[in-house]
Amino acid sequence: MITPAGPQVPAQASPSPPAAAFPPAGPARPRRKWWIAPLAGVLVALPVQLVAAFLLLMSPMALDSCSAASPCGRTEAAIGASLVLLLLAVLSLGVPWWRARRKSLGAGIGVSLIPLGLTLASIGTLLVGIVLG
Repeated sequence: MITPAGPQVPAQASPSPPAAAFPPAGPARPRRKWWIAPLAGVLVALPVQLVAAFLLLMSPMALDSCSAASPCGRTEAAIGASLVLLLLAVLSLGVPWWRARRKSLGAGIGVSLIPLGLTLASIGTLLVGIVLG
């Protein structure tokens, strides 16, 4: 049996996937009305942060009864922790705007609750430290 002596072409195992199956490699478009969740989060968190700042400014009066004989270590630590949490809450006001633009609605709402949660943690830490201190 004689076989033709031409070049042999290997058979393709499977065709390549269509180009429409993969999204373009460019930047993703922002969602419509992505700004509603961050705006609502900021509008709720800012008044609560003002209350937390007022409580934090008034909290040194809780240390008036402290002396060398009866130190108020827990209250001082709670005031310091509350200050750190409040500063983190103020700094985190920008996080929802950056994160919610490209993610889903649930991620936008969840991330928008971060400043409010940090602010409430600041108030709770301050109040617990004063009561237990």
